[in-house]
Amino acid sequence: MRRLSGGLAAAVVLKMVFHALYVPAFEGPDEPQHLARVMAFSRGSIREGLEGRWVESDVGAAVLAHPCPHPELGCPSYISSPGVFNLLRTAPRTPRPASRFPNEEAKQPPLFYLLAGILLRPFGTRLDPASALLIVRLLSVALVAAALFGPLRRLFRDSPSLELVGLVALLSPGAGEAFARCSNDAAVFLWAALVLAALDGHPPTWRFALLLAAGPLLKLTALPISAFAVAALWVDRRRSAAVAAAMASGLFVPVQAWRGWSTGGALELQRQRPAIGETFAGWLLGLARTAYTLLKAPFWAMGWSLLRPPSALVASYFGVLIAVLFGIRPAQRPRRLLPHVLAAGVVLAGTAIFAVATRRYFGVWGGVTGWYVWDWSPWLAVAARDLFRSRQGWFGPILAAESLFVLAANAVWLVQSATAYGQ
Repeated sequence: MRRLSGGLAAAVVLKMVFHALYVPAFEGPDEPQHLARVMAFSRGSIREGLEGRWVESDVGAAVLAHPCPHPELGCPSYISSPGVFNLLRTAPRTPRPASRFPNEEAKQPPLFYLLAGILLRPFGTRLDPASALLIVRLLSVALVAAALFGPLRRLFRDSPSLELVGLVALLSPGAGEAFARCSNDAAVFLWAALVLAALDGHPPTWRFALLLAAGPLLKLTALPISAFAVAALWVDRRRSAAVAAAMASGLFVPVQAWRGWSTGGALELQRQRPAIGETFAGWLLGLARTAYTLLKAPFWAMGWSLLRPPSALVASYFGVLIAVLFGIRPAQRPRRLLPHVLAAGVVLAGTAIFAVATRRYFGVWGGVTGWYVWDWSPWLAVAARDLFRSRQGWFGPILAAESLFVLAANAVWLVQSATAYGQ
């Protein structure tokens, strides 16, 4: 079974490499903004990178040089300029926009952008944005590969069945959308895997504290895993390590506060937004819609505006989830129950905060994207290992149903994308 899991892990990496090359340039909804954060570190001073306030004009020009779903913005359509694999082709030059514009991803913590920017720094200004985008996409895939063949392989060496289920899930279109793009999500995935593997060992306190400090400085979706790790150390009677880890996890607060106060890192939060005038029923309905979106989105992250899963596929997805619920039972001796409950509470609180912020910022409910679940997936897999067991005779059918669903989802995604983006 270890050979099978190794082969599946290699298939996941190869599929994500394909995804990174296949998907049109800048088709990720916020790839220009994430790329601008990386290039701020690769071209300018560290201070300019920490600010991360602007999408520079050459990034804007590169976006307009490639086809997009909204030609009214000034970019070509996919009819006139096919998009698939276009990062491997030279894009036509377009006039550079007159000025830079504010970067809505300036609110993100800086660590991933710093590390990726250092990788690109030897290229300096010679590296055009489209080439930089391809490199960062492939860097994200490399981070996923490092997690799969490193800490996750060690973490689930005694749970091969669960490892197979997780690897098949990573072959879904949503996992590619989450990780094979220019963003900080793959870095959180690797970090989470490292933290969870470290909990099963006994690294020195200072080393674990450094590891816990890194996660929230990559992205705030790391906080549930941080909460789980601190609580797990506490219940395992490693109290000094728990205190050090908790203090280290909170380092993002002064870093983000300094960025916000001195450089406009909290640029979007400083803008005035209209109040939310909802009835109590409206709040309940809005939060329920957000919860539904969080459950629905992972298999098909739906970040790309032209691609939407058909209703039959969504129904099949929920059918597989229901089958999983019927096919598991609580473990007789659950492990680290309270830390897992605490982490779940952080997820629920963060989701509610995100839902309200989305309602206030965009005027809609239900804006939770699928890749957040993929950020948490190493912890979710550990929670499944610690708290549940498969019912006798259910594992084979569930794995078969999951595999068939993933195959169908990929086939539908490929047909839709080839039609939407052109050949």
